[in-house]
Amino acid sequence: MDKNKIIGIDCGATKIMAQSCIYSAESQLISPSNFHFEQRYAENPDWDPNYKPMSLAQQQHEFHNSNITLNNAELKQSKVIIKTIQKVISDSKSKMIGLCFPGIKNQFGIVIMANGPRIPNLYSQIPEIDIAYSDSECCVLGESKSNIGKIKQGENIIYIGGGTGIADGIILKNKIINFNTRSDLKRSWELMLDDGKSIESHLAPQSMINNWNQKKKQKLKYLDDLLSLDNNSSIIDKAVDAFNILINDRIKFFNNNNAKIDAIIIGQRLGQILHKNNSVFKQKLHSQTDIPIRYSSDRRVAALGAGWKKVCS
Repeated sequence: MDKNKIIGIDCGATKIMAQSCIYSAESQLISPSNFHFEQRYAENPDWDPNYKPMSLAQQQHEFHNSNITLNNAELKQSKVIIKTIQKVISDSKSKMIGLCFPGIKNQFGIVIMANGPRIPNLYSQIPEIDIAYSDSECCVLGESKSNIGKIKQGENIIYIGGGTGIADGIILKNKIINFNTRSDLKRSWELMLDDGKSIESHLAPQSMINNWNQKKKQKLKYLDDLLSLDNNSSIIDKAVDAFNILINDRIKFFNNNNAKIDAIIIGQRLGQILHKNNSVFKQKLHSQTDIPIRYSSDRRVAALGAGWKKVCS
């Protein structure tokens, strides 16, 4: 591979995806090229599929007290992620790496994670990376700054990327909103339903599957299987409620900023699944709002967004 080629890396909660990219200075868009890499962390025998993160309250307490303490399970899990990142960087043979990662970051690494291990010393372990971009922001960048994205220039957008968790995004008056700097916005894992659980814990595809498996003898692995069942209403209705609360929260934000929402973009695994079916769940989502809903089915957008961010920041 040409060492000057850009590699965008999307680190999720269950796997890593890397995509080589080409940036056009003329169009200011990024496009995918020939190198593509995907690997599930579970392919490493040290990965624990039953790993449970420390509670967010405890993580926040440790972070604010400058006393982040990783237990052995968290250390072991984080080492698998680090090794996987190191492998893709080595295989790509590129010197220009843009990487996005979920969670809250500081100048050293990942300090709060809802769906995986913290890696507070990430940058010292991977010298090719000096910053991990927001996965949510990179999803929105990939949708708006790549030639495969679903967001058009000048649109006011609500973005919902669904996988293990929810990637929240907003474009307001041509600017991607930084949730970290806004007191008037909360992420999906911070917005709660009446049952005390977050929007993310009902709307993310993995959460929907987990919620089913906790209640039913018939165990499922994929959202497609859940959506095809006739007796899924308890899970689907809660997900629809979560979607409704999320959209109403975002509408309030746009109204307060004197802007009209042009579209809702649903992407990542949730967009990929809903793009290809016409389930009751999809119909119920559309019944909740008059705002047009578009589905992004290309999972490479976050990696492309990370590549664009590397070139343009």
